[in-house]
Amino acid sequence: MAARRILLTIIGLLSIVILIGSLSAGVVAFLLITNRPVDQKLLVVGPGQRLAIVDRQGNAQVLADDLSTELFRYPALAPDGSRVAYISRKGNVSILQVIDLRSGIRTELYRSTTNPPLYMVWSPDGQHLSFLSNRSTSGLGMHIVPADGSREAELVSVSPSSLYLAWQPDSSSVLVHIGGSIFEDGRVISVQLGRKQPLYEIDDPGFFQVPAWSIDGESFFYVAQPPIEGPPTVEKVESVLTRVKVGEMQPQVLAREPMAAIIFSRSPKSDEIAYTTVGPEGFGPLKLVTLDGSVRTLSATDDDVVAFFWSPNGEQIAYLTPAGRSSSGSPQLRWQLVGRNGTSSRTLNTFVPSQEFLAQINFFDAYTLSFDLWSSDGRALAYGTNDGVHVLDINRGIATRRSDGVLAMWLPQRP
Repeated sequence: MAARRILLTIIGLLSIVILIGSLSAGVVAFLLITNRPVDQKLLVVGPGQRLAIVDRQGNAQVLADDLSTELFRYPALAPDGSRVAYISRKGNVSILQVIDLRSGIRTELYRSTTNPPLYMVWSPDGQHLSFLSNRSTSGLGMHIVPADGSREAELVSVSPSSLYLAWQPDSSSVLVHIGGSIFEDGRVISVQLGRKQPLYEIDDPGFFQVPAWSIDGESFFYVAQPPIEGPPTVEKVESVLTRVKVGEMQPQVLAREPMAAIIFSRSPKSDEIAYTTVGPEGFGPLKLVTLDGSVRTLSATDDDVVAFFWSPNGEQIAYLTPAGRSSSGSPQLRWQLVGRNGTSSRTLNTFVPSQEFLAQINFFDAYTLSFDLWSSDGRALAYGTNDGVHVLDINRGIATRRSDGVLAMWLPQRP
């Protein structure tokens, strides 16, 4: 029974449940050599139903005052920063719409009284928006809709429990992790726009959340579970980080972690994979694996890494560890920074996160696809605390309060 409870605990850690409780943590930071202040603008969520653009002086341009305040219904910026998708709530109706930040024009993409949307991810070319919905019949649905509203949203996949996705770099298809692990009849499929049947399907997923594409889109990464005999027990869990080349379907084993889940994220500049583990003893250290299967530990071996984020140039990784509780009893997080080669390790500041920030980073590997916490030049990060939105200057190690609000992401700097 004890083994069964541990196995169910791991399953629970990797299932999306839209609840206020059971939240953990994570965000980002990066080391630089310049001291000039960051002048990039922020997209700020809150307070209340407000969505605003905030400049370095804290001046706010309000975009909307009907933003849904429910957890996991956070806005998502288009890849070029020209538009923002957000979810509003009017009575019992949930509405997904896009605001053009240049013209101010709003375009409605989806509305529902029974299947409210959540968690949005833009296609890399900015032409489509994918999103999940809470199904009235239980479970989750995944939809894809043209960002210009020219067609209605298409329901392309349904899961009784968890559902995670990753767009192919050329925007031609979406990799979808449905239903968890092999122990829960989970699977990984590739959905191509305009095609009803999956391009391919994998039926041996292990304990992980979000799959990833290679930087050239010719391969993808997921976590497999080797076959077992008899009933599942925690001793039989083995997470195998695997690379599959599209068209060949010949798996390449990159790393193995016994009795643990693997939560991973690919570098923005290469096919190096950073990952941490979740097992019976909790969270593990931060590790990095290359395509030749070389694995090295980047953090201290006793660090409980609850979340991590690559710097924009792929040279640094910032990670979060628990830091006890504040004087008021609130959980605290501590940022730490390390180079991809394991050098330049630094401890940054400690803070009390906002509830929304905790909820977001509970699925940090998913939100890295839709929520940019690093400034474009990698000199600062933005995050929500119990005292508003703060910006951390990585070089100086100084955090300053930028505005009211609970979450923030950087607007890409345009030429």
